[in-house]
Amino acid sequence: LPRTDSPDADAPESVHHTAWPQTDQSLVDARLLADMDLARAVVSLGHADRVAANIKVRQPLAGIKVVAAGKADSLARLADLIADELNVKEVGLAEGEAELVTYRILPVNKTLGPRFGKAFPAVRQALSAADPYEVAAAVAAGQPVSVVVNGEEVALAAEDVLVQAEPLPGFQVTNDPQRGIVVALDTSVTPALRQEGLAREVVRKLQQMRKDAGLELSDRINTTWLTGDEELAAAIGSQAAYIQQETLSLSLENGAPHHAAYSETAEIDEATVALGITKVS
Repeated sequence: LPRTDSPDADAPESVHHTAWPQTDQSLVDARLLADMDLARAVVSLGHADRVAANIKVRQPLAGIKVVAAGKADSLARLADLIADELNVKEVGLAEGEAELVTYRILPVNKTLGPRFGKAFPAVRQALSAADPYEVAAAVAAGQPVSVVVNGEEVALAAEDVLVQAEPLPGFQVTNDPQRGIVVALDTSVTPALRQEGLAREVVRKLQQMRKDAGLELSDRINTTWLTGDEELAAAIGSQAAYIQQETLSLSLENGAPHHAAYSETAEIDEATVALGITKVS
């Protein structure tokens, strides 16, 4: 039977009676798919960095540096998307992990201890004196590491050398060894970034208040606020335009919300603030 609710008189009664559509492979954008695959991987590692550093996504940060060999163009095409997802100002490219970390080189005691016996401390000292970046590169490539022990050159198998990567000060680093992707997150929070983060927390609270008050998405409001915390007050003042834009506030006044139609006292990162909103009719 033809469907009576369709403009197509020949449409079947149910979608379940139709055949699967044929895929037009010419419409598949392979480059875009590859770009998005890289973007998802970078964003996932960036979020892992934030979790490890205990920094909320709502706190803006300066940027990330990414190691992804041969992916510079792909990274550049989706840099804005990645920055937005991770709430960072800049997405940069690093040539290699060595730009993002320092290496500590140690012998594997279990294998090299029995092999060298009393000379083992000299092995440890030789590895400590070696160029850590050269040793790390050799171990990553599975190549032996040559060191001089008591005046004699010896070769150490890659599996007998332990390479500990430590992030540069102010960075959190997470990698995906299988895909060869490394993401370093700049964890430093400047006063300006701190103010942006506090403003985002205020916006989140005001948005929840709008919802609790039963306001429509398009409703305009007047907002009042009062806090004894100097840092939070400075953040609200400097970020007033952003807060008003995000919450559809026609005004954002500093004062006790005694006459507001809906008010709450909120905790914003251990600071107390009284917030009030009134729908503009």
